[in-house]
Amino acid sequence: TMLPCHIRLPKMFLLHSAIILLGLLEFSVPSDALSDVHRFKKTDFLEAADAEAEIVDIPDYLAAPTEEKMQSHSGDWLFHVRTTSCHGMAFDNSTDSWLSRAFLPCLCVGCIWAVLWTAQADSDAQKEGVEALASSDLQEPEPEKRMHYLDFARICAVMCVIFEHSGGEDYTHRNVGFGLWWALPYLYITSGIGSMLSKKSFWGYVARLLIVFAIGVSANWLSDYLTGRDWKHDFGNTIFQMFFVVMLMIMAPLAEPLRQAFRQRQVDPLGRAGNVTIYYAAFWSVVSAISLVWFVRGREGTENDYLSQTFEHGEVAAWINFYGPVLKHTPIILVHVGGSLMMALLAVMMTQPEKQGFVGWILLSFTYMQQVVIPWDQDSFAHLVCLNLFGMVVAAWPLAGSKTIAARVSSYWPFLLMFLCLDSMPDMWGRCDVHSPYSIWERFRMNLGEFVMVVCFVTGAFSPDDPSKVTVWMGQWSLYAYCFHVMWYRLLGSPYGALVTFATIPVFWLLNTRGKSSAEEKSLT
Repeated sequence: TMLPCHIRLPKMFLLHSAIILLGLLEFSVPSDALSDVHRFKKTDFLEAADAEAEIVDIPDYLAAPTEEKMQSHSGDWLFHVRTTSCHGMAFDNSTDSWLSRAFLPCLCVGCIWAVLWTAQADSDAQKEGVEALASSDLQEPEPEKRMHYLDFARICAVMCVIFEHSGGEDYTHRNVGFGLWWALPYLYITSGIGSMLSKKSFWGYVARLLIVFAIGVSANWLSDYLTGRDWKHDFGNTIFQMFFVVMLMIMAPLAEPLRQAFRQRQVDPLGRAGNVTIYYAAFWSVVSAISLVWFVRGREGTENDYLSQTFEHGEVAAWINFYGPVLKHTPIILVHVGGSLMMALLAVMMTQPEKQGFVGWILLSFTYMQQVVIPWDQDSFAHLVCLNLFGMVVAAWPLAGSKTIAARVSSYWPFLLMFLCLDSMPDMWGRCDVHSPYSIWERFRMNLGEFVMVVCFVTGAFSPDDPSKVTVWMGQWSLYAYCFHVMWYRLLGSPYGALVTFATIPVFWLLNTRGKSSAEEKSLT
């Protein structure tokens, strides 16, 4: 019912009354009711340096939480965490524990059994598969469509790398925009997909990588020389971001037999695998088996660790000293990477056409379950290499259920966004993708977010369009930016290094526009 006109209160009067009431409540809170009071000096930066500072009290609920404050919430397993800082120094499970040494063999056996299962098919399914292949040969091939989501992923991932390397480390340390869950994984996956889809020869692919590597390292060296940095005794930091290209050059020959085997399988889906594929699969099977035995044997803690002790001398460069301890995990690295490569080779030799979509799921299970159960510091390097191999596999054999997942995510992405917000852990600080969290629950949440982003990406659920062909010249810019952003940062510092890198975007747009207009003029003449 409507109130009489003389009883209705104006909305502005109600609003003003609420504000006054809140103000009275604020000033009525006694000072001793606050758990902590933060004090800081407030000065006008326009005044002289010797200006008198005004002391201002900041109540605890308005101040940034301290480490002790966050630790006090560690019992809340949903909204807070035990690992407030990811440093990789302690875990609830070690690589030498009985759990780790029992879990890894079981995981290997289970994943290999799953690959062997994909080789089995009943006669009806095999007959239907042969008929489908025969009918597809009679049809005209569909025109190849540009997968714009690969271009967008590569460009945006490079932007995140620029943030990280140009003074914006806190963006990644706080996982802003879920960057830790997709930036590097997408970069490695798109490289694997690109190598699989590339029509270049092996040597042409490697030659292009060498050129990019030489340009990027030369730019970094020039900035080191001009700033007087001691690059001679720390050349690893001169290479810096170009180690990603080094990884691609190492993976190129290692994965070339797999790439050729997939191409042969696409030409002859039911044909026998070549001898090179068989021998290569046997080689990595032996390497993985020996490494697994080496890992299960464990370490007693009394023997010398020659692999990491090699880099403990003072004259060794700092970057080698930092990454040297990774080598003591050589057995699990070989199991992780070699096992993924071995299973991919077995799959390309044996998997039936109707079960090809399950192979990618098996590889994802193999790498992510290791990340959750068997943590070790800087374990992401082996994991990212496996994602590169995974990208090659899904480029040839898309994940089973890809169309369904893409349709569901496209329809209900707001719910997915809210789930990812809940799964994220805002109390956690650091490169938690490189230095894993302490507890298995937090590692599960960290890897679950990345897993969801990876699956959505490779299934095409995140499929933007590019009607204006922006990714053509932005892709060129991203290659330039990846090679030169460290140079600009070392010469100009933050934030000007990043600003100069991003300021070159219009240059590539102008070059592309001029090139397009000149091409149109030639076509008219």
